[in-house]
Amino acid sequence: MLVLLNVQSPIYPQPDEVVAHPHIRTFHARHGRMSARRELALEQLLPNFEISELPRPIDLRTLTGQSHVIVDFGSVMGNHSLALAQTQPKVGILAIDVHTVGLLAVAEEATALGLSNLRTHHGDGMDVFKDWLTPASVSEIHILFPDPWPKARHHKRRLVSSAFLNIAFELLKPGGKFIFVTDDESYFASAFETFSDFKTLNVSQNDWDVPMTSYHQRALRLDNTVSQLSATKN
Repeated sequence: MLVLLNVQSPIYPQPDEVVAHPHIRTFHARHGRMSARRELALEQLLPNFEISELPRPIDLRTLTGQSHVIVDFGSVMGNHSLALAQTQPKVGILAIDVHTVGLLAVAEEATALGLSNLRTHHGDGMDVFKDWLTPASVSEIHILFPDPWPKARHHKRRLVSSAFLNIAFELLKPGGKFIFVTDDESYFASAFETFSDFKTLNVSQNDWDVPMTSYHQRALRLDNTVSQLSATKN
């Protein structure tokens, strides 16, 4: 039985072990048996959107043909990335996740809709942020319902940390911003403090319309409070 102290019921699986890596993993890789259709999407569709084999540094503005670029860090099933790409064709989108099925869904839908302003990375977003992208080229970094790692001994694995911000901050354009959303009260409190204490970020709350992703819907079903903040680079 999982015992939680001073946190809401989590909506994520909580593994006790994480694969060793040069930097702390903030996720647990998700694998599963794939259908023939998904195998086809993996081999023929996803490579059309994947950025991992491109020459670096990658300028997403040039790649997507748009000056305003949003990174969806942890896109899961891609609902948010696809909605952004469809409703904001003048915005470039990068969807990052380790969830194979989710990115295949993104590739399939983006192909069917002919979306040219969307790209993906199937893997660890920290690798992308460290040295793959052109500095000061990203307008927004969206972090929606990241794994809260509610156990105290796992808090170091939470994505939002001063180490993460040190890397991600360099990618934001002046005036660019982070958007962070969670239904875990403990995580929100620590993230708010981390963003507020960091360099020249202007932090505000409840000024963004949180999209109704599957995690958002589940949080509401569990009657969890959904909290959000925006942190803008001066």
